Amino acid sequence: MTEQTFDSEVYLGRKRRERILSWGSMILGALILLDSGAPIPFPLVGLPSILVGGALFGFGYYQYGIYRQLPLHEAVQLARSQSGELSRTDLFLKLRLTAKQTDEILNELVSAGLLEPVSPDLPAEQEMRYRLLK
Repeated sequence: MTEQTFDSEVYLGRKRRERILSWGSMILGALILLDSGAPIPFPLVGLPSILVGGALFGFGYYQYGIYRQLPLHEAVQLARSQSGELSRTDLFLKLRLTAKQTDEILNELVSAGLLEPVSPDLPAEQEMRYRLLK
């Protein structure tokens, strides 16, 4: 079995594209909706402009929801690429998450039974390491 590698640049590029697509669609949809009464600068007026603007805004909102999802699959891939071990710092730095998101991911993976603490009785100055179970 080959060892999987995790490329954080590919992951960050995908997240950047999701963010740009979501915000761009929402802004363009909102501009079309606001301009639906005037024929300048967009020639769309009336019901077609409301449908197109609403669809673009809805698509952008849907993409924003996808962008905000926790990267659980990527966290498991990261653990596999590091020979089954993971720490809070690894998630924080390689996935560029907030501290709150990092804790949520670790709690979710531990409660799902995918990770377990290596040694739960560590001193406060040492970081908790987790081992991948599946």
